[in-house]
Amino acid sequence: MSGPTIIANLGKGGAGKTILSALCGKLAIARGKKTLFVDADPAQGLSTALGEDGARTIGEAREEIIRQAKQVGKSPDAAADLGDQIDYLLLQTLQERDGYGLLVMGRTQTIGCYCPVNRLLKDAIRAIAAHYDVLIIDAEAGIEQVNREVVETVHYPLVITDNSLRGAKTALLVQQAIAQSETMAPRKTGVIFNRVDQPDPALQQMLESAGLAVYGSIPVDPLVTERDRRGLSPLQMPAEAVSLQAIARILTQEGIL
Repeated sequence: MSGPTIIANLGKGGAGKTILSALCGKLAIARGKKTLFVDADPAQGLSTALGEDGARTIGEAREEIIRQAKQVGKSPDAAADLGDQIDYLLLQTLQERDGYGLLVMGRTQTIGCYCPVNRLLKDAIRAIAAHYDVLIIDAEAGIEQVNREVVETVHYPLVITDNSLRGAKTALLVQQAIAQSETMAPRKTGVIFNRVDQPDPALQQMLESAGLAVYGSIPVDPLVTERDRRGLSPLQMPAEAVSLQAIARILTQEGIL
């Protein structure tokens, strides 16, 4: 296969997408795969969890690109100049560490649609991602922002939920958004119940009846709570952590990692 394997963690807020994104990355790194994290949630929880909460964001780079584009105007060299600036500014946002990299989307303050800039940014992200084996996206609830601003295709959308009706309904909305996307063509889409011993049977039946596979569940893990309270990176989660073991089983059994 050419290009990285792309995994996106989606679902309602508070379901635990950020921690699971980090744990997926930890497993990928441990298996010798060069990993790129993309923090696509405006709350920037993943970058904070990884100890990179001061990282320059793509949103900030986008603002600077738009500012420069307005100044350049109709210069004959405008397109080339803009392309060079995008490459330079985006590389400034890439945080490179041992075995992994991090891109933080952040927020965009400029009002209005700048579709050409968004396309150029997406192209630049694709060029950076080409140097990695695995791309892991910590996203908002839906696929739209990922599809619009990050990548056109996610190979493995992982919809994270809990034992709540709202979480299950959000999973169904994500499924609909993926189906309606003109470019999204996942290899497989599935649901992971997080912080539960077993999926609620009625919720599982609702999801499976709609054609969503339920991959399994991840139990409550006291180590996650304690380490999160102390601000310790999930990338250093000990091997005995039940959450890490559970996500490893799921990703292996589904052929994702």
